[in-house]
Amino acid sequence: MHAREWRVWNLPPDGATLPTPRSVAVGNDGEIATLDTAGRVLIYDGEGALKRQWQMLDVSVGKPEGIVVLRDGRVVVCDTHYHRVVWFDASGNWLQNVGQHGTKDGEFIYPVGICADAAENLYVCEYGGNDRVQKFSREGKWLASFGSFGTGPGQFQRPSGLAWKDGRLYVADAINNRVLIFSDDGKYLGLLGEAGQPLAFNLPYAIAPGGDGALYIVEYGAGRLSRVSTDGKLLGQLGHSGSGEGEFGTPWGVAVDGQMRIRVADTKNRRIVTLRF
Repeated sequence: MHAREWRVWNLPPDGATLPTPRSVAVGNDGEIATLDTAGRVLIYDGEGALKRQWQMLDVSVGKPEGIVVLRDGRVVVCDTHYHRVVWFDASGNWLQNVGQHGTKDGEFIYPVGICADAAENLYVCEYGGNDRVQKFSREGKWLASFGSFGTGPGQFQRPSGLAWKDGRLYVADAINNRVLIFSDDGKYLGLLGEAGQPLAFNLPYAIAPGGDGALYIVEYGAGRLSRVSTDGKLLGQLGHSGSGEGEFGTPWGVAVDGQMRIRVADTKNRRIVTLRF
C-alpha cells in the first residue's frame, strides 16, 4: 500500500521533556483523543490543533494505555498501573473509577485496551497473568468476562488492543502474534485469517475498524500498518521500522475517523501520524 497523504505532528512538551503518544481514539466532531507518556489526555481537532488537555489522577507508578470517547463526550481511560478504568467528562472533570487490583469480576491487573460496541458497551482487555477481556455497560456495570492466559484457542498473552465491528470483537493478542475473534457475548470464534491459516503478525498492539469495512492493525514489532478484511484476507501493508515517511517506530495505537484518515500513535518517533490511502 502507498499513502497518498502523510502528515505528522508532535505532542506539546511537558516541562523539559518531549512526551510520546501511547494511544489514540476518534472522538466527536472529528476530534482525536490521545494518551501520552506524561500521563496526559490530549484532545485535538481533526487537523491536529490541540483543543484541550488534562492530567490523569496520578502517574507516579505508571502511565495509562487505552482510551475511548463516548457519544455524549465522556472519555474513558484504562488507567493501567492503577488497575482501574476512569471516566471523565468532555472537559476533563473526573466522574468515576471502576475497578481495583485483583482477578474477580470488575477487577484488573493491567488494563490496556478499550473499545465500545454500537450500544456503547465497553470491552476492556488486560494482561499480567489474568489475561482476559471484560465487558461493562457504558456506565461501568460489569456484564461479562471471557478469555484466559495462555496460547490455546481463546487465550491471550498480553492482549493489547481490541475493536468491535458488526457483532464481533477482534482482539490483538500481542505476544502470541495473532488476532482472536469473539462474538460480543464472549464466544470464541477463531483467528483472523483464511481457511484455517491465521495471518502472521509481529506484536500486534492495536486494531481499529474503518468505514471501508476493513480492519487496521499496527504491529509494534514490525513497525507496520496492516489492512485486513473481516474475513481474514490481507489487503495491504504499509511501513517498516524507521523514522522517515512511510515508516513507524514501535507503533502503539491506531484509529480511523469518518473521513478515512488513519491516525497512528508512532510511539518511538514521538509523533502522531495521519495518513490516507
